[in-house]
Amino acid sequence: MLTLRPARPDDGDFFYATRRAAFRVYVENAHGTPWDDAFHRPIFDREFAELPLEIVERAGAPVGYQAVSRRVDHWWLDEIALVDGERGRGIGTELVTAIMDAARAAGMPLRLSVLDGNPALRLYTRLGFRVTSVEPPRTKLEWR
Repeated sequence: MLTLRPARPDDGDFFYATRRAAFRVYVENAHGTPWDDAFHRPIFDREFAELPLEIVERAGAPVGYQAVSRRVDHWWLDEIALVDGERGRGIGTELVTAIMDAARAAGMPLRLSVLDGNPALRLYTRLGFRVTSVEPPRTKLEWR
């Protein structure tokens, strides 16, 4: 069974390692440059402090994270990332569906963007998100 908890200060290294592993290839492809920890780590540390992060746990062990911003006129699904061994097992679908249910209950559309090449685009379109714009290297989507 999965549980969510607010991120704590000691989750920073987990957040960075999970995000790096999940998105590195898409960032490198989108920008045409190799990953540079010296460049990315300070950005991630700032975002760790700013994003409304929740850690996804199974039996008390972290297996991923999600960040959803609840704005005045919509909710923004900033990011979901899972550790390597947990991808492709339906967890992303479970997390996104729960966020969609909560947004529906709040009467809010749910928006997000996906980096080019990220297979999560298939998940989002399968769940009913529609493309609102394509602004390389990202595709923006919305669900109502």
